[in-house]
Amino acid sequence: MPLEKSYAVPTNELTLTDIKGFKSAAQEAGILRALSLGIGSSREELVIREALPLTDMSLVTVNGYGTEYYITDAITAVGWQLVFNTVAGAVVSPVLAANKVAVFYKVADADGDPAATAVRFMVGPGGATTKAVFPIQLGIDNKLESDLYFSKPVVYDPQDTLFIQFYSRVAVHVAEELSFGCYIIERQGATVS
Repeated sequence: MPLEKSYAVPTNELTLTDIKGFKSAAQEAGILRALSLGIGSSREELVIREALPLTDMSLVTVNGYGTEYYITDAITAVGWQLVFNTVAGAVVSPVLAANKVAVFYKVADADGDPAATAVRFMVGPGGATTKAVFPIQLGIDNKLESDLYFSKPVVYDPQDTLFIQFYSRVAVHVAEELSFGCYIIERQGATVS
């Protein structure tokens, strides 16, 4: 069995062909998963689109992103914290809709002085299973670009709990503009006709 590789690559270390390869691999992983789960019976029945934080990863009345904008809550402690900003004080990870597969392929931090040093993708209430961990400090702090591509796509199944965290190196910091490249694969007509 080949060794599993999990690392993030800064954009300025990639060619346009590399970037297209990372995106194609993420799309293909999502398509294959959606087909195997019966979301569509053929590729032609599926739509691939970029995720919308509020539409795809939030339950506004309980938790998640409050608008179609990736941003964390204000940081109040050092350590692992949920990426989702909270609504009405509740901190509950969103559950992916029953007709969607989500595939994360990159992360970006537009903060001038990033507090996030790593991201961790987990699934299940409380993060029962870890899918991948990507240290991002070196790639973001010492480069001109704010985004990094993942060595492997992170795929979430329909109705998975998206327990996604970032590691904060500081205890007091304003909200972090930590965003993700994420494809949603769904049956045509669910969101896009």
